[in-house]
Formats: sequence, C-alpha cells, structure tokens
Amino acid sequence: MWSKIVALFMAIIAFFSSLFSGSILNKGKYREFRNVSYGSAGVRQTFDLYIPADKGSTLGLILFIHGGAWVGGDKSVYLSSIKDVAANHGYAAAAINYRYLGPGVTMQGILDDVNAAANAIYDKAKAEGYTLNKMMTTGASAGAHLALMYAYHTPADAKIRPVAVCSQCGPTDLSDPNYYAEGMVFQNNYLQLVASIVGQDVTNDAIAAFTAQYSPLTYAASAVPTVIAHGEQDTIVPYTNATALDAALTANGITHLFISYPHSGHALEADADCSELYTQTFFAYAAEYLN
Repeated sequence: MWSKIVALFMAIIAFFSSLFSGSILNKGKYREFRNVSYGSAGVRQTFDLYIPADKGSTLGLILFIHGGAWVGGDKSVYLSSIKDVAANHGYAAAAINYRYLGPGVTMQGILDDVNAAANAIYDKAKAEGYTLNKMMTTGASAGAHLALMYAYHTPADAKIRPVAVCSQCGPTDLSDPNYYAEGMVFQNNYLQLVASIVGQDVTNDAIAAFTAQYSPLTYAASAVPTVIAHGEQDTIVPYTNATALDAALTANGITHLFISYPHSGHALEADADCSELYTQTFFAYAAEYLN
C-alpha cells in the first residue's frame, strides 16, 4: 500500500514541478552549487543552490521543498525551476532534500533538517561573497506543509527569515477528519502516517493534541504573506485544509491570496487559468517581498 501511495505522489510532484519550469536562456547567467551537504545523512541532507551572476551581492532567496508524503521525493524535481529563477528572475534559488519519516526521524527531525539546510544555504552563499537577506519558501503537498511550517514558526536561530510563502495543496491541519472521508487516499492509513509524524501510536480521540504543533493552522496568527493553491477535487489533502487556513489568515489580518482550482485534484491539473494566476502571483509576491 505504501509503495503505491509513494508512486502516486512521485507522479503528482513531477507534474507540480512542471508548473514552475521555464526556459533557461543562458547558463552563464547563474552560479551553480549542486549536492552540497548540510549533514551526515548522505543525499537526504543535501541542497542545490543557484545564484544570479549579475544581480549584485545582496539577494532574496526562493527555497523550494519537495513533496512525497514525507516518505519519498527528491529535490531534483525542482532543478529546472531553480535554474529558471536564478537565470531569468534575479533571485537566488535553492532546493533541499531532507530525511524521510521513519525509525529515528519524526516530523520534528524533518523540520530541523529544513532549518539546517536553510542556514547552510546562507553560509554557502556568504562564503561565495553573497548575502541572502530575505527568503520566500514554497513547495507542493508535503513540501508545501514544510514551507508553511517554516515560514509561520521559524526557529530562533534561522539565519534567513521567511517573508512570504507559496503553498500548492499543502496540509495545514493534520487533525482534519476529512482525511478519513470516503474516497480519500489515506482513508484507511492516516493514523499510521500520523504515528510516524509524531513518533508514537495515536488514537482518533487524541490526534488533535498530538498534531497541533505540526499543523501550520496553529500558527496562523504569526503567518507571513501567503499564497494558497488547492484543488477542490483533492483526494489526498482535504480541500477543507485550504479553506480553514484561508479563514484563519483572514481572521488574523494576514495578507494572502487563496486560488481555488474547481476542477482539479491534488496535482492542480485541470484549471489552466488558475495555474497561470498562481505563477503570476508567485513572482508578484517575490517582487514585492524579496526586493
């Protein structure tokens, strides 16, 4: 069952990455740092960093975080995207790997990896003569969850503070009962996934108490400007996760845009006009908050 779920996520994440991809006009427009280590867990603790060659020494960073249910995926899905951002949009761009959920690795371990990777990216850029002074985080599915968590609940020792976040179908409320709804992918496996997230068995009655600290919705009051994209036909992350975050951000007066895809599932595959709006808004947020 888990292998089928991971395979499904990989196909979806590959589609997500294509939404960002643009033409790379000239490799000479950026400096390239591939597979840089930030820990001792091999390829799972590495990042790729691209820095514009001619945009000065102080730059904003767009950090891409891959999805895959926190148990699969790889930074390579965003390789063309980060090249495009650096070559054609004038921002530094990075994509990170992180350890998967499993023995010895809970959600807190993954969040620690995101912080360690971001700090290592800052240090690498600094060593090369660049200062990364602002960051926008982004991702799809599980990667969007991590992007939201990091932006809303940034560790005190973070060397680059997130100023905005863009989420594609990200989990925002891990206690949402709609994960169990008829036809949802995790209908019969969700408690197993939550047990991996928190590092111990969890009952339905206690799920909210265990997952609140890992739900971006919990930190809506401290949120940064946010773009939410979500398919109304999503059978992996309930659409109610997006509507709940939209309501919470509105209640807290947080600048945000909610782009609802009426005909799309988790891959945001069936609403071209919404995808175009998302891409436009993505770079509009970058221009407003990273410059």
